[in-house]
Amino acid sequence: MNIVICEDDAEFRARTEEIIDEYIAEVDSNSRRVLSTGIGEKVIEYARKNSELTIYFLDIQLKGEINGFDIASEIRKKDWSSSIVFITSYKEKITLTYDYKLELLDYIIKSEPETVRGKIRECMKIAEGRQNAGYDGTLTVLSKRFNTTIPFGEIFMIEAIKGTHKLLLHYSNGVFEFYSSIGDIMKKLDSRFLKCHKSVIVNTDKIRTIDKKEHIITLENGMSCEYAPKSKECKAYGL
Repeated sequence: MNIVICEDDAEFRARTEEIIDEYIAEVDSNSRRVLSTGIGEKVIEYARKNSELTIYFLDIQLKGEINGFDIASEIRKKDWSSSIVFITSYKEKITLTYDYKLELLDYIIKSEPETVRGKIRECMKIAEGRQNAGYDGTLTVLSKRFNTTIPFGEIFMIEAIKGTHKLLLHYSNGVFEFYSSIGDIMKKLDSRFLKCHKSVIVNTDKIRTIDKKEHIITLENGMSCEYAPKSKECKAYGL
């Protein structure tokens, strides 16, 4: 899981980083800090490009025109799986989250310093627990360095790397390599996915053309693969 911090108080930002890093080391977490900044525009830029599950720690009141509500609203335009935690010195501002309908995970009150460490750790634990349990319509996979959660709609194809126990997942943001098997991954996917070959899974929503003479499937991103017309999966799909 990715971690983003947006806090313009440098001292509090550093403290937040320290608590998170301590938590990651203590529980041997695969989560990682990808951005820590006091500039709201940087977080919005990240959110617009991001396709991975993220927990955002956002200061509500930032210097400049953009505030935490603006950032959270931008996140929710495309991402309802990631967790948002607001940070504020003013408890009364938390009631505004209901007006914005942002589905907040929790909030942290700076003026209650005795609760900060526990709150941050609790939020991390909950968000990682959700990731490990899996979200509807997403696939969570583990590499050597970190977990990542990818929406089904972003996946084009998953293929086995010959001679290894690794898979390559091709999705809208690039390629992700991880250890698993085609059989195990199929159990985690929904009906839009077709095991078209013993070593290949395709997202049928991403199919552009099917060449039934050459037994070739071409996807919307230009990738293509062979399919096995005699397999029960392909027969059931009508190939």
